[in-house]
Amino acid sequence: MTDTSSLAGGGTADGSAGHTRRSFVRGIAVAGASTAAAVALDAAGVTNLVGESAVAAGAPTAFSDFRAIAPSSADQVQVPEGFRADVLIRWNDEFASTDGTVHRYGFNNDFMAYLPLEGTDDEALLFVNHEYPAPFFLHGKRTAAEKTAADIAEEKYAVGNSILHVRRGADGVWQVVSPSKYNRRITGDFPACDVTGPLKGKGDVLLADGTTRVRVGQSAERPDQIDGSVANCSGGTTPWGTTLSCEENYQDYGPSSAYGWGGTYLQTTHANYGWVVEHDPYDPTSRPRKHTALGRFRHENTAFNAHPGKPFVLYMGDDKVNEGVYKFVSARSYVPGDRANNLKILEEGTLYIAKWSPEGRRRFGSADTSSLLTADVGTGEWVKVEESELVDTAAHLRKRIDATEGAGAYDRHYATNRPEDVEVDVDGTVYVAFTNNSGVNDQHGAVRKLRERRNDPTATTFTWEDYHVGGPQPERKGIGEEGMSCVDNLVFDDANNLWAVTDISSSSLKGSPGAKAFYEYHGNNAIFMIPRSGPNAGVAYRFANMPVEAEGTGPYFSSDFSTLFVNVQHPGEETPANAAARLDAPETFTSWWPEGNRTAGVNPSMPRPSTVAITRVREDAPDGGGAPTIPPAAPRPGAPTPPQGPGAPAPTGRTTVDVPTKATLSGLVGSGVPVRFRVREDARVTVRLRIRLPKVGRSKARLITAATVRKTVQAGAGTVRVRPGAAARALLRLRRGRTMRAEIVLEVRPKDGSPASIRRSDRFTIR
Repeated sequence: MTDTSSLAGGGTADGSAGHTRRSFVRGIAVAGASTAAAVALDAAGVTNLVGESAVAAGAPTAFSDFRAIAPSSADQVQVPEGFRADVLIRWNDEFASTDGTVHRYGFNNDFMAYLPLEGTDDEALLFVNHEYPAPFFLHGKRTAAEKTAADIAEEKYAVGNSILHVRRGADGVWQVVSPSKYNRRITGDFPACDVTGPLKGKGDVLLADGTTRVRVGQSAERPDQIDGSVANCSGGTTPWGTTLSCEENYQDYGPSSAYGWGGTYLQTTHANYGWVVEHDPYDPTSRPRKHTALGRFRHENTAFNAHPGKPFVLYMGDDKVNEGVYKFVSARSYVPGDRANNLKILEEGTLYIAKWSPEGRRRFGSADTSSLLTADVGTGEWVKVEESELVDTAAHLRKRIDATEGAGAYDRHYATNRPEDVEVDVDGTVYVAFTNNSGVNDQHGAVRKLRERRNDPTATTFTWEDYHVGGPQPERKGIGEEGMSCVDNLVFDDANNLWAVTDISSSSLKGSPGAKAFYEYHGNNAIFMIPRSGPNAGVAYRFANMPVEAEGTGPYFSSDFSTLFVNVQHPGEETPANAAARLDAPETFTSWWPEGNRTAGVNPSMPRPSTVAITRVREDAPDGGGAPTIPPAAPRPGAPTPPQGPGAPAPTGRTTVDVPTKATLSGLVGSGVPVRFRVREDARVTVRLRIRLPKVGRSKARLITAATVRKTVQAGAGTVRVRPGAAARALLRLRRGRTMRAEIVLEVRPKDGSPASIRRSDRFTIR
């Protein structure tokens, strides 16, 4: 989901406004802007009042303003200088409900949603998926034949979902609130979930093979319920405050798999898993609901496009090579504020699959992905899925389409390269993350943009283009600009930059026995930011590195965009492949994170999937916000250091910036705000004043850069007074009497001209 109330970025429906606005503002910034001109610009949505090109889509934000880091194969989470990463909760950590129930955090946390509690940015609920168990780490067994009933029970408990109440402390660190009435677990066999939609009460339904009939429902006595939820990969949210959890690899729980659970998990007798499950995290008494109208396939995630009084549209991907992208259009209209109506929206409607022309997959002539054989732009249409195809959706469609459109038609026009995420931008553009498909030599994946006809989400036709292509970026020479492979989850920040995490298979990563040469450049899986405007639009900048054999999943920003929550999934995943690995011998594990670091030889311990909160280091704390529980990134080995003049002292001390916590509007407009800073060496500094303007009249809420000051300074302490420019002052006066949030950003570059830079920031309130 994209927050359509974002205060920065965006544009007109045709997406053309960004460049035009920036060019226009540059012109008036030189000439000087009158109050009338400023008001007109404000109503038009112009946000950049100083006319500088920025790396970000909008003004730099708490997260977009960072120094990219180098690839790494270290067994740790690494973040840029000026950031910290704290482990919020780990697999098997306990948390409690107020009724006395003690829960344990599940394994392999994947999707995550941040759900604010009313009236505060410092307290929220986190809804987290637990995708699959790892039998070796749970109980030491490797095969289904070795397991006891207790082992299987432990595996069922390890999957499902967790709902956590979290709170940010005075020190800026997030912690789980325990006990809390909101805290609870959903597991592989509990609680009972309600069945909704066309297949509710249908009894046995036919699979695509034409002979096998399976039951949707727990039993003949309980036909409208299913116990628990499994294979919960990614998901989404709804505008009425619920979450959607996607059951992906449900086929792994039959007797022939490593799990071997049997019973109602058998695919030959039941169709109880593989659905989109709706949860209400705010209501501890609510029961999950499995929506059969959304089809049954390897659901990866959901993303909505909602307009008042119109059908609700939900986009989904089938996370399997050579499978498709789907869209659900509700029969019922979305009515903001009418929760009783909205809770029924996903029970009835029409499901479609995307048909891509001239072809859906990116095919290459060889494994080095240098010779693209297919188009990177095209058109498409949405093809209806029949009710009889809902239970075994992809197999039914392949059978029908190849029969009616000709052999191979499904692979040519409907198949794609693993759609692992779908997100909807504020302007309605749909972004699809295609991870990879070795069968057609697509090793690195791509992000594709889909635009509905006339920007109508219910349209039956669309256009598309491949927006960001994965793989090395040889034309980029900077650290952290090496490139990105196998894109997975996507998320937008408050400046409308695109953030992405990667999903290179653990067995293919650099350092693994089966490492692939084309991933050598990448190091571990990582988090990237992709600006969507300005001179660096489309470039992937590396923000964070994951531990050995782990991937970052479920990235989600807090409501004030000051924290990026991310799950660290399956560290040490390849451990069970080593026959010598023993549960009682942690030194045999391939990762020791988060309690240890195998590559550094520190503290051999059990690898534990965990949820991490990444924040800026607080400048007002005596020690810079406290030592992070995860070390920052080390510089790339052999990276150049800024040259020093003869006899020049080495940089010492800390770089800081400080501004009063409160400022009056009259004082800010009249004389500006005093900024105190300290730098470690002679430097060129840039000080920017950024202000969030609240909505007033026809003028939208937005983030502006109100002033920029540059000067060359000597090492040590300094001061500067920053006053908004004429255009910004006019906009501020329009909001007299309103409380506004502001930030001073200090950027420090060595005086000798080297490209290294340090950024610090401090926030204040305007009243």
